[in-house]
Amino acid sequence: MTSGDNRLQRAERRALQREDEKYLGLPLNLGPDPRSIAAHVRHVARLFSQPSVESPCAEVMAHLGELYSRTVPKAQVACRRGCASCCTQMVSVTAPEALWVAATIRRRAQSVEKMRAADAQTHGLTMDERLKSHIVCPLLVEDACSIYAARPLGCRGFVSVDLNACLATFVGGAAPNIPMPASYTDILYAVRMLLYAALRIKGLKDAAYELNAAVLAALAVDDPEARWLEGEDIFAGVPVTGGVPPHFDLAISQLAAHVAPTV
Repeated sequence: MTSGDNRLQRAERRALQREDEKYLGLPLNLGPDPRSIAAHVRHVARLFSQPSVESPCAEVMAHLGELYSRTVPKAQVACRRGCASCCTQMVSVTAPEALWVAATIRRRAQSVEKMRAADAQTHGLTMDERLKSHIVCPLLVEDACSIYAARPLGCRGFVSVDLNACLATFVGGAAPNIPMPASYTDILYAVRMLLYAALRIKGLKDAAYELNAAVLAALAVDDPEARWLEGEDIFAGVPVTGGVPPHFDLAISQLAAHVAPTV
């Protein structure tokens, strides 16, 4: 260890990085052994600091999306391509998610215009108002996601085992009662927590924003990702969609404090 703090020396960090490789291609282990989660937090924190990579945020979110998909059990869900009734909800995203979506559609003029039109309708609506408005996600094309690889974690994790329950809520206007496998929700929370921990370790803002407004804010400036990674708040004025629940916030802070000296 270094004499002035608890940070590992370079050789120790390299050895730990080699050890982490054993976990990075495996499903996330949510058991009592913390090494799997710690390995992914360290990896994500390192990805944010890759100057040679065109989009560190895309690298981060691609890794987390693959980790989520690799970890969830192969449960029987009702979701299929072309089933898009739930794509009328408010979607909350972190800055890295918004930046990846913005980069994906920046040169798609029609997608950008559709997002501007949707934002004009949805800006300022509450979650309940948004649900009742039945305003379709502007990124849908023929009832399929046009940015499927770059879709936010919340979209990946919203699954149902009952199509009729989805139709009753999102088409019929019934009170939300969507049967979702608990394992999917638990894994989504775990993946989000390790993302938040990595953001805190790197000193990056970990707020969550409404998707349409956040993506448009990123599209409104040049080099949005580089500016955000350097600490500029390019999302100032974008609606924040609620904070992290206190018990999750404490767990994230503890995880970040545990891993930070090893990054």
